[in-house]
Amino acid sequence: MLDRTLAPPAGEIAFEGLPQVNEKILEQGASLFWLNAGDQPVVKVEIVFQSGIWYEQKKAISWLTAKMLVEGTKSKSAKQITEGFEKLGAFLEISPGFDDVSVSIYGLKRNFDQVIGLLNEMVNESTFPEQEFEILKSNRKDQINLNDNKSNLYASKKLREAIYGPVFPYGQALTPEDIEAVCLNDVKEYYQDRLFFKPQIYLCGNLDNSLIRSIEDHLSLPSAVDSVGKKIEFKSVDKSIYVERENSLQSSIRMAWLIPDKSHKDYFDYQIANSLLGGYFGSRLMKNIREEKGYTYGIHAYPVHLKHSSFGLIAADVVASHTLDTFSEIEKEIEKLLNDPIDVEEIDVLTNYMAGSFLASINTPFQLMGKFKKAHEAGLDISYYDRYFSALRTTKENDVKYAIEKYFKLDEAYKTIVGLNH
Repeated sequence: MLDRTLAPPAGEIAFEGLPQVNEKILEQGASLFWLNAGDQPVVKVEIVFQSGIWYEQKKAISWLTAKMLVEGTKSKSAKQITEGFEKLGAFLEISPGFDDVSVSIYGLKRNFDQVIGLLNEMVNESTFPEQEFEILKSNRKDQINLNDNKSNLYASKKLREAIYGPVFPYGQALTPEDIEAVCLNDVKEYYQDRLFFKPQIYLCGNLDNSLIRSIEDHLSLPSAVDSVGKKIEFKSVDKSIYVERENSLQSSIRMAWLIPDKSHKDYFDYQIANSLLGGYFGSRLMKNIREEKGYTYGIHAYPVHLKHSSFGLIAADVVASHTLDTFSEIEKEIEKLLNDPIDVEEIDVLTNYMAGSFLASINTPFQLMGKFKKAHEAGLDISYYDRYFSALRTTKENDVKYAIEKYFKLDEAYKTIVGLNH
């Protein structure tokens, strides 16, 4: 009988690598990546187009165009499209972003042909009805106003402005006036000329050859033209932005630095140093600012990777009367990591946590494909994750200190406060 009073023996966390993802170029020019994994008869297909905010000539066009895809086709209303996916047991998700527009469908293996057929109709036969367009614009304006009233979301928006300036695509803030300025013809032109540029198709789940053929036979993506290239140049106008909210009980704070992308030789050192500082529940910032000081329920440090730039940030909602105290404590913890000895056991606990957390994040076919997609979009292959695990096993104190010194310079930090500057 199992003795539950005894802990199981500890051992090294092993990683055997990710499964190989198959690839082919379809006749229409799209890249198809597929992974056969999992026992459940479920499938996910995600199509990613290079047509996000970065490529816009007018604000909000990519978001409005992508969202209008579900608002009606030549033979179906918006309601019929939604009900059509629901009857097939499928879930549709459209996610316009800074760099890309993503269209994802989760569905059942047995009726995958029908799901792809409905997706194909939605993509190729959108009619952009004016009434639905005006409703979408109104809802989007309301959403912007609502989000701007949420201190945490507004702080993140102002942080991007602090880093990139208000003109660069990653820093510009969307307003209700921007939405109102977009007309239906703007959206139709973006749909016809630009939305479907350089499609990448990611297919995963319990697959067989018939599902691959279904993509090839029943999904035809419209052509698109490249846009005028933009210079990857940005300039911070104000590295510290403060937005006062009178009578706030909390302040939303952000502190950020530009960081290397995933292909950089220093990235794993940065990632481990960042996690030690604030990247998990046992981090320095959690112990200090949450557990000891009680300024916040949670404080987190994490990287944000965009196609043309990456930044790492520290984010928290703190007691308003301790807003400036929190920044002081963050700076103290950075200085301690730089100047004081770091216990070997602390690094071991962290890297074991990171290894276990990674393994817990690859339990499903969808998660496995997600890891491949992230590496592929960064210009890497799946050996990236083998190198990641190697870094976890070999990281030393000097590696952490090197990353802290290089990527957490206090005089180069960007800061935003939404709340009270106390």
